[in-house]
Amino acid sequence: MDALAFAALPADGSKPGVAHADLGGPGTISDAQLLALAAESHHQAFDALYVAYKARIYSFLLRLLGDPELADDVTQDAFTKAFSALPGLDRGTKVLPWLYRVASNAGIDQVRRRKRFVWLRMHHVQNTSVEPAARDATGGVGEREHVHAVLRTLPAENAVALLLHALEGYSYREIAEIQDCSLTAVRSRIARARAAFRDGYATK
Repeated sequence: MDALAFAALPADGSKPGVAHADLGGPGTISDAQLLALAAESHHQAFDALYVAYKARIYSFLLRLLGDPELADDVTQDAFTKAFSALPGLDRGTKVLPWLYRVASNAGIDQVRRRKRFVWLRMHHVQNTSVEPAARDATGGVGEREHVHAVLRTLPAENAVALLLHALEGYSYREIAEIQDCSLTAVRSRIARARAAFRDGYATK
């Protein structure tokens, strides 16, 4: 998604036309199956969770943090936290949004510890196994780098909200649940992020 597309995101909180599947793809264990398994075998349930969602959470954190090694470390940290919390989840929990909450919190904690974003220039991971998979045409390396240049100016919570909305396809209400905040806060975070992209695109 290019900078102009980020700037043109719907402002009404609807999903931006990016399909997201809480089941993670064909053959993935369902939420009900996973949570039932967790009640019987904690380790087997965690193994299923890790296999189903590790790549997706890593890709999300790579976009947020911009550093493959750091994203991998934070992914492991997020799944360690998920391992501890999994047995206590309510049977009605939507697993992937919950996991995004865990990963988002871990990523934001890392950003705060570093005091600033440290972004890996995208050509270092372009055409490698660690490059985030694009959901649509990105226009080229220059455009992709421009997107990341704008993203790194955003507060971490705003960047997370934007990524969840624009790239993961979650609605404002779903993001409010993931980020454990109000709808007003989500609207503000995404509006500020959209404005940053409009300004950034105008000065490109």
